[in-house]
Amino acid sequence: MKTIDLNADLGEGFPYDEPLLQIVSSCNIACGGHTGTNESIRKTLQLARKYDVNVGAHPSYPDPENFGRKEMIIASEALKQSLIEQVQSILSIAEEENVTVSYVKPHGALYNKAMVDDDTANIVIEVIQSFSSSLSIMGIPNSILEKLCLENNISFIKESFADRRYTSDGKLVSRSNANAVIHTKTEVWQQIKSSVENGTIESIDGEIIHLKTDSICFHGDTPEALDLIQFVKKNLAENAITIKSFL
Repeated sequence: MKTIDLNADLGEGFPYDEPLLQIVSSCNIACGGHTGTNESIRKTLQLARKYDVNVGAHPSYPDPENFGRKEMIIASEALKQSLIEQVQSILSIAEEENVTVSYVKPHGALYNKAMVDDDTANIVIEVIQSFSSSLSIMGIPNSILEKLCLENNISFIKESFADRRYTSDGKLVSRSNANAVIHTKTEVWQQIKSSVENGTIESIDGEIIHLKTDSICFHGDTPEALDLIQFVKKNLAENAITIKSFL
């Protein structure tokens, strides 16, 4: 039986967290960088526990004004300190709620930067390892972050995106490209099906590329996203593919 992990970014102030948690097998909880308060962290942890969903920390550049989606010019030590505070925040509350945080997925612009920049990737790794060597790190396959994780014997979770197109070298097509996002449910499903069953997808240029994935990300900030993941869940079941955490 084939299985696949589905993840979503939650605790970001949108009203779809609970219905999403009834479908996904992993969730990435905002912990104060781009958004998120102790109250929202606690509430999302409680919901994750209720629905038995695997939990990850979702730290960001300390930039709520831009929702963590713009690259920041920030000193290494300042970034490191902010990430420490964010991860510590969710770990402390998770301990109080008797919930295990098993991995970390950077958010937004920090995620993108850590995939291509050695210094940023090393900061992310150093901060995470300072808490626990057992914490996995989630990111894009064949990235700088994956390379450094492998070199340091850190568990790396290969993530792909349900509604994003890829270049022929396996990178996400820039959002500046009008065709970067897949807008139809059928096309999203075909990409997921090919990735899960064959480990391949069709690039934006029509080339078949290998893209092994451990977890597929769904963004949970619109009603359309909820409709999409419900559609995918139905199709996974019809194709005997089980939604299951990568753990």
